[in-house]
Amino acid sequence: MYVVYVLSKDGRPLMPTTRFGHVRRLLKSGKAKAVSTKPFVIRLQYESESITQPLYGGTDPGRMNIGEAVINTRGQVVYAANVLSRNREVPKLMAERATHRGASRRGERLRRKRRAKKNGTTTTFPEGRKLPGYEDGVLSLKDIINTEAKFLNRRRRKGWITPTVRQCVQTHISVIRRIRKILPVTDWTLEYNKFAFMELEDGRIYGADFQNGRLKGYDSVESYVSALQDGRCAICGGKIEHYHHIVPRHEGGSNLPENIVGLCHSCHREVHTSKKLLARIGKKKKYAGTSVLNAAMPRIYQVILAGFGEGHVHICSGRDTYDYRTKHSVGKDHFLDACCIAVIGGKVLLADIPSSPFVIQQFRCHNRQIIHAQRERTYRLDGKIIAKNRKPRFEQDKKVPALSDWYAALCKEIGTEEARKKLSAVSVSKSARYRNNLKRVLPGAVFLYKGARYVLSGMHSNGAYLRACGQGKKEFPAKQCHIVARESLVYV
Repeated sequence: MYVVYVLSKDGRPLMPTTRFGHVRRLLKSGKAKAVSTKPFVIRLQYESESITQPLYGGTDPGRMNIGEAVINTRGQVVYAANVLSRNREVPKLMAERATHRGASRRGERLRRKRRAKKNGTTTTFPEGRKLPGYEDGVLSLKDIINTEAKFLNRRRRKGWITPTVRQCVQTHISVIRRIRKILPVTDWTLEYNKFAFMELEDGRIYGADFQNGRLKGYDSVESYVSALQDGRCAICGGKIEHYHHIVPRHEGGSNLPENIVGLCHSCHREVHTSKKLLARIGKKKKYAGTSVLNAAMPRIYQVILAGFGEGHVHICSGRDTYDYRTKHSVGKDHFLDACCIAVIGGKVLLADIPSSPFVIQQFRCHNRQIIHAQRERTYRLDGKIIAKNRKPRFEQDKKVPALSDWYAALCKEIGTEEARKKLSAVSVSKSARYRNNLKRVLPGAVFLYKGARYVLSGMHSNGAYLRACGQGKKEFPAKQCHIVARESLVYV
């Protein structure tokens, strides 16, 4: 697919061209200038007639992989792309942010307790104390009088969707808008599928065509898991009070529904003390791995409808795409599916099958995180690491115990007096924080090195060297590189 995209003098998209010799002469004479090299877009420097023809676009929606294509009235593909989304990063970042906020608030509460103890303003609640709005059970407080609970003031606005679904919608719309900046697309077709549990169960839907849907009608993953388990603990059948990660987050576990199980308070406590109980939970939930598209699709469709207008937006099903692909011997890929979807909406036949689509990768736009990493307090004896942390943290690795556990085991082994002698010889390395450079260039930036274009994937040696997507561990001296652009959706 070799096409040059053309913009008018005032920036409006015109029909693309394959007259490469004419384009070269326009650039050489100064009648046009290059706007970008990937894709190759030129902008005319003189007034021209803006005569355009119908172009039909198509989207193969997905959570991580999106297919986009545009065809003309002769069925020729003038644009095709595979989009790699970063949707699965969103729940991980949200969970990480919640962890940092919780740690900050926990530290503030401890500081308040220390100040109260120092000033003699501590108090006790022998029978416990209920915060406003807390109905089931007693939320016990101690040491200090807490401030009024603020969770009652939190209200979700009408039409609220989860951050994961919102990011999915925004990615689909952003890609379509970028395409419309270089092509005068008149119609758009969207593959619109709905998730149906019963049809999956009885075998009426199967295979790759059923990848769209979950969380429709649910405010969160927890409410979805609760609905799957009928609000009952997976072990004892009691009321769900906690949502437990089957594979812990620090071991690479996700926040996807297949990795979360609802448990009551007692079973949750037992699971953390005895991993064997997890075997009683049974197999992972059957259809929890489907995508967030079922919640995102109505919003994607409404935005496309508002952009193109009634009569210019069409929908098809996954079965329609599969039938066309099978009938015309089209391969299976996201951009090829998008080509089939476009011709279905445009009601033309696919004249050619592109073999080299654009690849668009999505990167994070902002990262204001100050602390990059924090190392644990480390204890050494004769140069060998014997313990980390004064007391064990949550689910600490048993291979390297906390100092209190190490000392208790040593007392049993050699006696208290000998253990104290060894304890006095222990050296400690304080917990260290490693900070980010807030002026650093984030991944996704486009840079030039010796006239060639690269996309930044990371830095090395405090920014002295750059690494690029698709170049492995090859390093580029930062002083010889020139940053030219920084966007979220980048052609790689």
